[in-house]
Amino acid sequence: MDIKVRLSELPEGSCFTGGRGKGIRKKTEDGKVVTVRPGGRIRSRSHKGDPEVNPIPCPLQYIGIGQRMHPDQVVEIGDGRPRKKKS
Repeated sequence: MDIKVRLSELPEGSCFTGGRGKGIRKKTEDGKVVTVRPGGRIRSRSHKGDPEVNPIPCPLQYIGIGQRMHPDQVVEIGDGRPRKKKS
């Protein structure tokens, strides 16, 4: 069952789907909508209108997107030291 809400009702930093089958997108604080392309490139555009969308949980690749002005809120996963490969 899909829950539909207006884009303006979603809080900033929420991920959603809907509208012309464009996949997963994220709403940022500056009123833009961000999409991550298959190569890892980020596309940010301002959104026209107020469409109905389906809110979903954000995938891990979307966690730090849109938080450039708030680096203290970005979650780091792991200890930062890569493991050595076993030969």
